[in-house]
Amino acid sequence: MSPFVWFHNHSENPKQTKDFYEQLASWQSSDGPAGTTMFQVEKAPMAGLGVKEGGPAGWLPYLQVDDVAAATKRALKLGGTLVREKTRGPAGEYSVVRDPGGATVALWQKA
Repeated sequence: MSPFVWFHNHSENPKQTKDFYEQLASWQSSDGPAGTTMFQVEKAPMAGLGVKEGGPAGWLPYLQVDDVAAATKRALKLGGTLVREKTRGPAGEYSVVRDPGGATVALWQKA
């Protein structure tokens, strides 16, 4: 598996969150797909921001994998729990698992 390749912030207040990171970290922002704000550094996209949907607010890191289904199966075998089944996104497929310590991570396969 690769290191983290993407980060997504699920926010209760996307406008204030956008302003916060623009001022704190000097990130540039632009409109992304389906109401998502894209953050970029030196014109390279590195994170997204969207409205919290059911789960907790916070950052979700994405690990790039070769096969989402196989990586999800392996995560569950290692003691993880499934948070979100394989889903198709704009750039590929992903699932979300919770590690044995309670943290969530997305397993992402490029389209």
